[in-house]
Amino acid sequence: MKDRIPLLILGAGIAGMGAAWKAKKEGLDFKIIEASSSAGGMLQSLKIDGHIFDQGPNSCVENDVYLDFLKFLEIEDQLIPASLKSKKRFLYQETGIAEVGGIKDIITANWISTKGKLRMFIEPFCRKGRAEDESVYDFLKRRIGEEAVTKIVDPVLGGVYAGNIQKLSALTVLEGMKLGEQNFGSLFRTFLSAPNPPRQITNLKGGFSTLSRAFELKFKEDCLLNSRVERITQVASGFDVVINGNIISCKNIVCALPAYVLEKVVLIDPLKKHLQKLSYSSLIVSFFTIQEKDLVIPEGFGILVPSKLNMGIKGILFTSDIFSGRVKNQERNMTVFHSESNNMRPVESELKKILGTEKVSLLAQKRWPKAIPQFEVGFQMWKSQLDKFVPEGIFLAGNYLGKVGVADVLKSGYDSTLNC
Repeated sequence: MKDRIPLLILGAGIAGMGAAWKAKKEGLDFKIIEASSSAGGMLQSLKIDGHIFDQGPNSCVENDVYLDFLKFLEIEDQLIPASLKSKKRFLYQETGIAEVGGIKDIITANWISTKGKLRMFIEPFCRKGRAEDESVYDFLKRRIGEEAVTKIVDPVLGGVYAGNIQKLSALTVLEGMKLGEQNFGSLFRTFLSAPNPPRQITNLKGGFSTLSRAFELKFKEDCLLNSRVERITQVASGFDVVINGNIISCKNIVCALPAYVLEKVVLIDPLKKHLQKLSYSSLIVSFFTIQEKDLVIPEGFGILVPSKLNMGIKGILFTSDIFSGRVKNQERNMTVFHSESNNMRPVESELKKILGTEKVSLLAQKRWPKAIPQFEVGFQMWKSQLDKFVPEGIFLAGNYLGKVGVADVLKSGYDSTLNC
């Protein structure tokens, strides 16, 4: 005999949370299946020696869906806005650490040539390019010049996607700019016609594990932890899902598993093969304390490193500067993102080179073999083809569908449940 549950939500990361929230609001009969012993997926926080770090996402750009979700979980009072210090942003260039808080910092910079600055400022007069997809590098090189792309854009997008801008799809990761060029002829006119609204960056007291724990409490009757999906098979009545050796029959599935997990368990050949085409970047996240008040190390959001410098470190986040309550006493801490191939010795030597001091101490590390999906040129075609391979009754949600921000991925799960 098979157990039958009308709706299964696979995965209790932020996308699965969004799906479960919507299902609960709609009064649907459902269960959430989660392989690990806790909900949250990559929303994991670490508390060690009086310091708090997030091991996955470190902040969230709010949207209305996310704020409503916090209210539903009754943790809206745990919200922490980014501090005023975080408005200071830095890049590491060949000349050292450079502040890039605004256009004035670029105009007066000694790390970008006069020719490079002029090339940026003639952007409104450059000819419009083609409408089809192209790499971020090719798109912005045409608009603002190669020097600005390699010294400014590369470290910023490298920090978000941990990827190569010569492969990343402009139509996906810079959709507004790419479409704006076609509609208005330049990026400058695009920004004038539709200026970006202010973005509120937040986290939670205690880190994002606060959200994960609140979700577990709210959905304790619906969430089956330590339950691993082993196989998904399409049958006449819907789907059979093998979980910990037991078969559960269901009509609908919201799949909030990562693409690389889904392709291993789904027994639908065209879908499996298509999911295998998506690649992921790997990343190591290291957590350091700043041992004493060292004026050499700047205060602010963090430091991003251009890939042209051939360093393992991609970025440094001054965690305790951004959000309050992350340290004991008056100490500071930071999160360092670096490539998987590095061992700790070169990372610590690179830190010394960037920061100009050795007064930091490693507390812990987290390795993410498949950290962030890579939206490479042609991703939009891949995504449209994906829809053709997904059978009726399966609804997909997750960061591999094009947006990696916490609030956006929550919304992808919430929206996926609309048709169940």
